[in-house]
Amino acid sequence: MNTADHLSDIEIQQHALDAGNSGFAAATHIAQCPHCARRVAFYQKMAHGMSVLPAEAFDFDLTKAVLAQLPARKRSHAPERAFIVCVSLVGVLAAIGLFCYLNTRLLNDLLGKSDVLSYGTASCLLFAFLLTNLWSEYVTKIRRLDVPENLQHFPGAAV
Repeated sequence: MNTADHLSDIEIQQHALDAGNSGFAAATHIAQCPHCARRVAFYQKMAHGMSVLPAEAFDFDLTKAVLAQLPARKRSHAPERAFIVCVSLVGVLAAIGLFCYLNTRLLNDLLGKSDVLSYGTASCLLFAFLLTNLWSEYVTKIRRLDVPENLQHFPGAAV
C-alpha cells in the first residue's frame, strides 16, 4: 500500500487520543490497515506513558530563579532631571536676587546694555548644563557600584 493511502499523523494521533471524534472513515481505515493500526497503538502507548510520569519537582523555588534572571526594569530619569533643573533655576534666581539686592543702581546701568543680558543668559544656561552633566555622571557611577557583581571585587564592601 502507498503512503498516500495511509492516514496522516494528525489523523492517527487524533484517533489515538479520542477515537470517538476521529470520524467513521478514519476508524474504518485503521481497522483494515495494520500499518496505521500499529501507529495508533504506538501513539496510545506514548500518551499513556506521558500520563503516568510524575510531575517535575525542584528542590528550589523555580519562580524566584526565573525572576532573578529577568532584566531589571529601566527607570525613567525624568524626576532626576527635573530636580537638577529646579536646583539650577533656584541657584540662578538666588544669584540674581542677591545681585539685585546688593547693586540696585548697578543693575539699572547694566540692564540698559544688551550684552550683559545675553552673557548672563548664556552663563545661566551653561551653569544648568554643567550641573546636569555632573549629576548624570554621579548617578552613572553610583549605578555601576550598585551592581552585586561589582561588589565581589571588593570583599570588604560586600554585605
